[in-house]
Amino acid sequence: MANPKPRKLAKPNGAAVKARGRNWENAVVTTWKRLGHPDAKRNGAIYGSRDRGDIGAIPLTCQCKAVDRVQLWKHLDDAIEQANNNETGDETCVVYKRHEASTSNAAWVFPGSFAERLLTAYYGPKA
Repeated sequence: MANPKPRKLAKPNGAAVKARGRNWENAVVTTWKRLGHPDAKRNGAIYGSRDRGDIGAIPLTCQCKAVDRVQLWKHLDDAIEQANNNETGDETCVVYKRHEASTSNAAWVFPGSFAERLLTAYYGPKA
């Protein structure tokens, strides 16, 4: 398997970073729509300091990250704070983009309490 190509920014750094994040958010919106939430959309900066996550019109708070350095705990803490602003409790996630990978190969990170409920719903005892 060939090594991935090094990242080269075609635009000035600030604009390229914003574009990468925006493009990733749009890709995650497409995933939410495929999952049955046709009204899913990017929130952008409409909530200001009371951020409610990157994706709106879905049943939980979703934070998207297209970053070179994963800061899992910081990003998860930020997502939990945004979930509180969005009044979704612990129902939040951080979706990390993998370099040169498709959206289906993203890493989805959930708080433990929410992950346990998801795993119970999917793998738990069948009635």
